[in-house]
Amino acid sequence: MNPVSWTDEWQVYLLARQLLVLIAAAVVAWRQVLEARELRREQNRPFVVVDFDVDGGYLIYLQVANLGTSLARDVRIEIDPPLESAIDIDIGKLKMLNEGIASLAPGKKYRAFFDMGFRRNEDSELPMNYVAKVSYNDEKRKRPFNETVNLDLDQYMEIRTVTRHGLHDIYGQLERIRKVMEKWSWSAGSGLIVMTPTESREENTRIREAMEERRQRLEEKQAEDDSTD
Repeated sequence: MNPVSWTDEWQVYLLARQLLVLIAAAVVAWRQVLEARELRREQNRPFVVVDFDVDGGYLIYLQVANLGTSLARDVRIEIDPPLESAIDIDIGKLKMLNEGIASLAPGKKYRAFFDMGFRRNEDSELPMNYVAKVSYNDEKRKRPFNETVNLDLDQYMEIRTVTRHGLHDIYGQLERIRKVMEKWSWSAGSGLIVMTPTESREENTRIREAMEERRQRLEEKQAEDDSTD
């Protein structure tokens, strides 16, 4: 039997090291595959958000939107305390708050008129903070999701400067609200505006243009009245 030389021992040592390196590389590669798979899984998911949206500085809407990349199913919404408006609107009758939303496509948005900022500021007893709990499933109903969202109206009041309006400004605002509310029938279960992102942007542009046109008319009328006096 030939004795083992130092060269044989060195070759065995090198082979062992190479084997360990290969094993370590395989483990790292497998972990990267798992992380990439988890990242794709998280990216391809629905993400339902409930929030307030303030339009024109005083129109407050309740908005439910799917900001994710896949369909959300069985959406259920609980808001504590129950929503209260400073004007005569019972938003609690909305079907999406009572029965939920069966399916909500990516980019889909439900928008319902809720309150007016300047009227809410006049009523100090109304809450300014709500907690919304949203539960829903992914498209195949294999992954449940639960989100808790803080709805803070004070944030919008802080960001937007509170302006004291004159009688003409208040008249213009009330006239705009009257026209909006005429389109809704709360007893019939409507009062809910379903918009795509494009429709929402077009609606916002239309509202701003209408308000600017009415403001100009009021200024012209005021100028005529001043010149008559």
